[in-house]
Amino acid sequence: MDWRAIANGPWLWICGFISVAIGGYQAVYFIRKAVATLKRHGGYTDSDIKTVYRAAAITAFGPIMAEIFIMIALVIAISPAYAWQREGVGVGSVFYEMLMATYGGTGAGEPFGTDAFGIMGFATAVLVANVACLGWPLMAAFWTPSLGKIRDKIGRGDIALLGVITICATLGAFGYQAGSRLTGARPVAIAVVAGALLSMLFFKAADWMKQPHLKEWALGLAIFGGTFIAHFLSQ
Repeated sequence: MDWRAIANGPWLWICGFISVAIGGYQAVYFIRKAVATLKRHGGYTDSDIKTVYRAAAITAFGPIMAEIFIMIALVIAISPAYAWQREGVGVGSVFYEMLMATYGGTGAGEPFGTDAFGIMGFATAVLVANVACLGWPLMAAFWTPSLGKIRDKIGRGDIALLGVITICATLGAFGYQAGSRLTGARPVAIAVVAGALLSMLFFKAADWMKQPHLKEWALGLAIFGGTFIAHFLSQ
């Protein structure tokens, strides 16, 4: 039997539905808890919460579209069912998925992307990709209850200091991701620089136009703008 028939089989779709259902339940649960907390302790009104919903939806538009592009790449490279199952556990990088498929197939003696890649290679690739993700949920399960105490010890009750630490951590994380890609392939480096410049431009334009709500669109527009600029300049 061809591995592609297995890769798009019902068992993989079912696993994907289970993963997506768990993620959907968690999202709804935390949204309800957050809304209840905002109303009870933050003094937020229904109108305020609707504004938060709108801002979050707009801000998430760009990353969601990027995720869709990743899904399309996985569908083409492997199968729709595999892409669906991996999305259920929060896949965010086509490079990671291809790397896991390559390692899994090679480990099984059936290198991915060659005629030798078969059922055993695909099964091993699925196993490797999913086992490699276990660190994240395990870390969240065992360390989340302690994070509040760690935060209090680091910030020593100083809200301003916690804000500075959060900003520095965010800049460090995203700066590292962006910086590591500047030394990679030319189109990727162009996309990073173009996206950063466009993001700053959109924020400044919102200030100039005295329309602060336009900043909510900055991330999505910068992602798409940087992608198209990199595409055209790399031809």
